[in-house]
Amino acid sequence: MKQKAIDLKTRLGKTMCLKDELDSFMNHIGLDTRLHEMKILDVWKECVGDSIAEFSTPVELRKNKLFVSVENAAWRYELSLRKEEIMEKLNGHLNKKLIREIIFV
Repeated sequence: MKQKAIDLKTRLGKTMCLKDELDSFMNHIGLDTRLHEMKILDVWKECVGDSIAEFSTPVELRKNKLFVSVENAAWRYELSLRKEEIMEKLNGHLNKKLIREIIFV
């Protein structure tokens, strides 16, 4: 994976917001996606409810696509009907439109 260079010249002598700098650093080293994956795991049950969470598990977030493992075809169909609703709830908890598609596997 190619590392992006951090431009130190523009940062010297300026007051910077620590949150913005930490977000930039996390993005630079690739941890921001992993943190979002962990957050999705934490809020999945709250977003979809107990019964659905019992039969489904978020597996991976890749290029704004959330891959969710589902126990059987019946639940996969049910979740596909609720895809937009689930995306809205998850993105609301993440405070950004991070998930653009959900793929149930």
